[in-house]
Formats: sequence, C-alpha cells, structure tokens
Amino acid sequence: MPAVAARPVPSPTRMPSVMRPAQAAPAASQAASLSFAMRQGYARLGRMDVHPGEVLQIDTMLAGVPGMTGAHLIRAEHPALLDCGTQTSAATVHDALTEAGLGPDDLAWLVLTHVHLDHCGAVGDLARAFPSATVVVHPRGARHLVDPSRLVAGTHALFGRLSPAIGGLAPIDEARVLEAEDGQVIPLGGGRSLRAVWAPGHARHHMALFEESEGILFAGDAVGVQMGGGEMYPSIPPPEYDLDAGLASLDVLEALAPERMYVSHFGAVDDPRESLDLGRRAQAAMGQAAREAHAWAPGDLGRLRRAVDEAWSPDEALRTPEALTRWTLFNWLDNNLLGLQVMVEREARDA
Repeated sequence: MPAVAARPVPSPTRMPSVMRPAQAAPAASQAASLSFAMRQGYARLGRMDVHPGEVLQIDTMLAGVPGMTGAHLIRAEHPALLDCGTQTSAATVHDALTEAGLGPDDLAWLVLTHVHLDHCGAVGDLARAFPSATVVVHPRGARHLVDPSRLVAGTHALFGRLSPAIGGLAPIDEARVLEAEDGQVIPLGGGRSLRAVWAPGHARHHMALFEESEGILFAGDAVGVQMGGGEMYPSIPPPEYDLDAGLASLDVLEALAPERMYVSHFGAVDDPRESLDLGRRAQAAMGQAAREAHAWAPGDLGRLRRAVDEAWSPDEALRTPEALTRWTLFNWLDNNLLGLQVMVEREARDA
C-alpha cells in the first residue's frame, strides 16, 4: 500500500473553541472513591508522560478519573494523535497538545483505532481546533464520523445515566476523513511512519497502528485492558465482539514483534509478547466458556457469568482499589458479559 501524503496546510485560521462540559454528577460521585492522595500525586505529575521515540502519553481524564483512557501523540515532522478520548475530554486533550507546542495548523493526523466514543468522541471538536489534520479511520467506521447519530444513540443506550460523562461526537466533513486500508502507510516525516493494521475482534472497525522505525505498537483495545496496576484483561463489548476474529488479530499483532506496546486503557505494557499471549489465552478461555454455557442453557446470563469467571477470573485485573474503581465506574465487567452473550446468540442464529 503506497504512503498517503499529509494534508496541505491551509491559510491561517482562527482556532475555534473546544467544548468544555461540566462533569456529570453520577460519574463524579463514583469517581470520588479514588483516594485524595492519589489525586494529589497525579496532579503533581501532570497530564502527559514523555516516552522514548517522541511519544507523549496523554491521560484524557475520562469522567475526571486518571488512568482510565489514554491518547498518544507522536511528535514528528507531521505529528499524529492516536485516539482522543470522549467528547467530554476534548478540552483536556486540546490543552495537552497546546502544552506540547502544537498550534492549530501543526497537527497532521488524527488517527483512530476504532469508533467507540471513549476513543473517538473528541475527534470532531479536535478536528475543528486543528483544521490541517486529516482524520484516519477504518473504512467501517468512517460513516459514523460523518453522521454520528446512530453511534451516539447506541452508546447512550448502553451506558444510560453515565452518558453525560461520555458526551457525543461532533460530525466531521467527509472530505477530511481518510479510510485506512489494511497496511496503509501514514507518513510522519523524517523517515518515520505509521502502518495501519486491521485488528477486528473487539469491533469490526478496529485497527492497530505500528510505528515501524521504533517498533512501537499502539494496540487500542485489541489485546485488552490494564488499569491501576492490574493484570491485562479482555475488553469484550457488545454488539460486535468476535472471538475468532480477535484471536486471529492477536496472531497478526504478535507477528509484528513489537518492542514496545501501548493499550488505550491504560498506557505502556511491561512485556508486549507476554501481554499478547495473556490476551490470547484470556479471550480464548472466556469465549469458549461462554459458548459452552450457552449450549447448556441458552439465555441464562447467570450461568454464563459463573462459567466465564471460572474460566478466567478477573481478580488479578482488579487487585488494587484504583483498578476496582476504574473497572466499576462504567460497568466494564458486566459489559464484557453482555458482549459474550450477544456473540454466542449471534453465532447460534448464524449456525
């Protein structure tokens, strides 16, 4: 796949304001269970961590809670922001980019691993604030950026009263959206580039990004989630989770032999190979348990829950108070079970 060129820089234009919503009360009250000491320590560290390879990890502060969701800026001749958080995080991410020295015409790429609102919700606001940036997304996700109404409605139906903490998605001009094919090369300049690697499973429109020169894999949600020092644990949301596709994607990502890896929830992993193997074993065990539970008792969510917990316990993922708070804030474990239930019911219909 040939490389694509960065969008030409337009004439200087006034930077529009970025949405700065008030925090939703339900999310804020749940987030308050984080310790005051942790909050103070985080405040001293700031929102950004600088990593080798000119990678800046930005904490999007989802629902006002640190360590939930990350965005990553690659500082290069043509800078790229990978994922951007919810719409309610747009101001936080914008401020971090400004602190990193980016003006309104300096950001070349807004790259999305997939179009779940915790990853893409801020992209419309940021696209207005950085009018030179091209928005890069999997072809299956592009239409949801141009007309986000269905995506927003479905997300709000899933999260209910927590929806105000997520926000919506400002629509994007179709002319600014680049649909990335598998293997698409996104030039960063100075001999650096990103390669789009389709990685379905978590969602059909999911892709990872591989920075070739440094061997850095930005895995999105394909491998799993680790928050608060806990072990990697799968992210299996409804309605599109596909076990077989997810396992195949992990094989593709492992073949890249990444030297470093980042997951969106949250941050750098200690050992990419070990994390990829753990993600594969966990998804396989949980998916097989869900299939067997459904075969014995279709529609019995309680049986499915017990089978999945016995197959792969979440205890190691939730071993710290911070991890427990982050996992429970948006009911991630229940959403995983719902994702598995939807998958096995879909497989039964298609059999």
